[in-house]
Amino acid sequence: MPNATLLAAQSPPPDEAWRNIETPHFRITFPASLEPLGRRAALIAEDARARLVEAFMEAADGRIDLVLTDHVDVSNGFASVAPRRRVVIYARPPIDGQALAYYDDWLDLVIVHELAHILHLDRAGGPGRLLRGLFGRVPAAWPFFPGLATPRWVVEGLATFYESALTESGRVHGSVFPMYLRSAALAGRLEGIDQASGQSAVWPDGQRPYLYGSLFFEWLLERHGEEHMREFVEAVAGQWIPYRLNSAARTAFGESFTEAWAVWAGEVQREARRLADVIETRSPSLPRPEPLTSGLRQATFPRVSPDGSTWAYAHYDGRSDTQLRVVRPDGSHRSIRTNGSAAFDWLPDGGLVHGEFELEGPWRVRTDLVIHSADGARRRLTRGARLDHPSAAPSGDWVAAVRTREGFTDLVRVDLADGAVRPIASGSDSVHWAFPAVSPDGRWIAASRWSPGGLFDVVVVDATDGRVVVRLDPVRAVDLSPTWSPDGSWLVWVSDRSGIPNLLAARVDPAAGSVGEVRQVSDVVTGVAHPSVSPDGRWIHLSLYGAEGWDVARVPFRPDDWRDPVARAVVGAGVVAEAGRVSGVSGPAGAQGGGSDGVRPRFAAEELDALEVGPYRSVRSLRPRYWEPLLLPDVSSRGTRVMGPFVGAGTRIFDVVERHTLAASAAVAVDRGKVAAAAGYTWAGWGNPLFSLTASQNWDAGGPFTAGEGRSVFIEERERRASAALTLLRSRWRSNVALTGSAGVVWEDRTLLDADDLRPSDDFRLTRPASRLGDLRLSASVSTARGHALSLSAERGVSLFVQARTRPQLELADSLSGVAGFDRSVDEVIGQARAFASFRAWGWTDHVLALRLAAARAGGPGADAFWYDAGGAAGQGEPITGLGLFGGQGLFFPIRGYDDGDRSGSRAWVASGEWRFPIWWVNRGWGVVPVHLDRFHGALFADVGNAWGPELPLPGYMNPRRDALASVGAELRLDALVFFTIPLHVRVGLASPLIGDAAARFYLRLGPSF
Repeated sequence: MPNATLLAAQSPPPDEAWRNIETPHFRITFPASLEPLGRRAALIAEDARARLVEAFMEAADGRIDLVLTDHVDVSNGFASVAPRRRVVIYARPPIDGQALAYYDDWLDLVIVHELAHILHLDRAGGPGRLLRGLFGRVPAAWPFFPGLATPRWVVEGLATFYESALTESGRVHGSVFPMYLRSAALAGRLEGIDQASGQSAVWPDGQRPYLYGSLFFEWLLERHGEEHMREFVEAVAGQWIPYRLNSAARTAFGESFTEAWAVWAGEVQREARRLADVIETRSPSLPRPEPLTSGLRQATFPRVSPDGSTWAYAHYDGRSDTQLRVVRPDGSHRSIRTNGSAAFDWLPDGGLVHGEFELEGPWRVRTDLVIHSADGARRRLTRGARLDHPSAAPSGDWVAAVRTREGFTDLVRVDLADGAVRPIASGSDSVHWAFPAVSPDGRWIAASRWSPGGLFDVVVVDATDGRVVVRLDPVRAVDLSPTWSPDGSWLVWVSDRSGIPNLLAARVDPAAGSVGEVRQVSDVVTGVAHPSVSPDGRWIHLSLYGAEGWDVARVPFRPDDWRDPVARAVVGAGVVAEAGRVSGVSGPAGAQGGGSDGVRPRFAAEELDALEVGPYRSVRSLRPRYWEPLLLPDVSSRGTRVMGPFVGAGTRIFDVVERHTLAASAAVAVDRGKVAAAAGYTWAGWGNPLFSLTASQNWDAGGPFTAGEGRSVFIEERERRASAALTLLRSRWRSNVALTGSAGVVWEDRTLLDADDLRPSDDFRLTRPASRLGDLRLSASVSTARGHALSLSAERGVSLFVQARTRPQLELADSLSGVAGFDRSVDEVIGQARAFASFRAWGWTDHVLALRLAAARAGGPGADAFWYDAGGAAGQGEPITGLGLFGGQGLFFPIRGYDDGDRSGSRAWVASGEWRFPIWWVNRGWGVVPVHLDRFHGALFADVGNAWGPELPLPGYMNPRRDALASVGAELRLDALVFFTIPLHVRVGLASPLIGDAAARFYLRLGPSF
């Protein structure tokens, strides 16, 4: 996914007009507009399940939910097994030329991948079956779902292996994953099994588990036999002592993963070097690419300006916003910020046109075209048109582009004056379009066209009617990103027909419908992408892959130096040979004509029409599927435990598209028998706003208070609440705004407890122990805070939150209104602001200056001296057990170096400033021990704050303002991954109080400070 904002949009939009198809093993849910794809998905899912059962392992009984959606203009899918078995598929085919571009049928490939997850992760042995029978499908790893208690390279590698093994396409049989692995091996950066078991942002970042897992499993299963994969899954599922990965591997394969990985890595390194030696000598006439950038992770789509004075590329280095970077002859540059890494083109007048993402409400992400004029003005050309891959016509009044719609991609023409879109060539389930390039005379468009059989070829079409006039190099390979020579006589493109993405070229005459011999322009050992010929015809700029990602390079445009295409080299685990079965480091299976003979599977029209489509009934899937134990913390005041801890149970229920969500919990204090409970319901069927209902019973405590005769008492308070709320969301790529209004009723019951035994006092009573209050709230939040792949935290932008609340006491005599101790009414305003700025210094990433301000004021007779607490170091409960046994808790007014609640009152404020800096990027573990240390970083901080009030001459209401508390200190921070899937942000700090006599103190917390 392009960024975290996009990840947040993974859930299907609940406000779609959903439909259902039921088959023997699946319930397919899809928008009405996707009915043809929904019908195909239903039959594909049944076929994919049958193939997986035959090749891998049997599936559990019951229907699997499969949701097909078209709300995000990227290609993806995900699966979950708890609390329900659900697969979500994004309909858009993967046309963008990355690892997924080699496919026979997108729906077939992605459904096989996600169903492999379901069959794998749903497996449980004796311990899991026993506990599932008692608790249900608890969303937890071992023992409920032991497959989740393995590294991500196991989970994703297994599914990616079957994605290729059962479709004859996919990432194992493609050229991109082998390119990644080969490049790492040649640079001495092939990851050990401990590194692959982590989740470091070190390149290849999020591709790591798919890459290493799939290619390792392919090698391992060739070595031992594919039938052993099921044995491995069963061995993991049956473990009574979890996380013993090597033990399960020995049971299934006869050798540990640690041992096998070392052998495999050695073979990959040897064969990468061997292939490098072959390439070094076989193409002496072809120049090696000249690097123009280095270490940028993603430097793509390089283009020279029409006047040749500058060149531009899409830039993302993991340390800054995605941008178009325009480079001047002296090496200086200007940056144009974009929403995601953007395909773009120069306009004849020196402006730029590019595609970028934007959110349409909280659920949908679309691509549109944006123009930046030569003088720097920005103009959004389209809205909601779902356009990308622009290519400018020489007339400067239109661009060719690709439009996404309902699981297809069309080739279209877009007017630059008003954004009007006119189809040129329509897509279908058997034709997908990508990477158009308008010819220098504007008469023709070269483009990549996918068709059944894994044929991703370059064709030339008439720019007016879409008629195909030339088809280049129609072989089973991935041919992408065509570019014209300035005179329109040559086309240059990227092809992986040899097993490595390299440049090919051919003379073309679209008017005559003729094409010359295909010539090879580059012969690199890694791979290239996104070529463009400079306007003067001297250079081909391109993206060159290396161990740290994509950089910009160039090669001369000299047709006389080009050679015949090299024979296809399949570079497997041990050989460089002629075409054969794809393995290890390789190109597409059947690049010389073999492989799949078409879309798998093909279904007759009568089969598709026979499927019965019905309305989506969300209530059918709304039933409890699990309950899980809960441990809630003590209720304490001033260090004295008044009751607790609480033990109980909770559950969460939602329908397939999460239109309805219900949650409920109840717990009992182990020492007092008091019950705490909560229930909530959220309706998202409007899309925006969200409507929610909540009801709860909670306990609190205050004191100690002096009640007379020198005796102390605590107040025990039970609060029952019922409320309704509306939340309005405004989501954009770089900002989020939320506005919530709620109304409710609160019932309070208070009891005085003797401080000696914490039992209800026989000697002291409250005049009015019970109160009924209204509760009206209005809150708003705005955030532009963001970080990047390599960031230590958020490092740019601001985040604001403010809430106003009034709690008037109901049914109170006028004579008691405003009287402290009788009237519990409170009005309050509370808010916080966070700001982040970064700067370059030492280390792998930017340093961050972070500031947080928080303040609150409560007024009214019910606002006592214990309304807010200030002091302590904020943290969060550990996520390992889910019980929060250590790690601290969230604090709205933390002041490190002091006790939690050192100050309290009806008014409070704090200010915190930090300098955050990198120390050491470790990225290591210990074999398959489930602990991975990613990186150490540090912070120097200063905190200051206070709490006081009210100042009434009544017990509990005299709390004068004192000098503010202040401290300085330092924290050593560690980002780690434990038990293969649980990220921990560990903070060890030393805080020195500046006010008072307290000594400096150490503390340990989990989670961010703010």
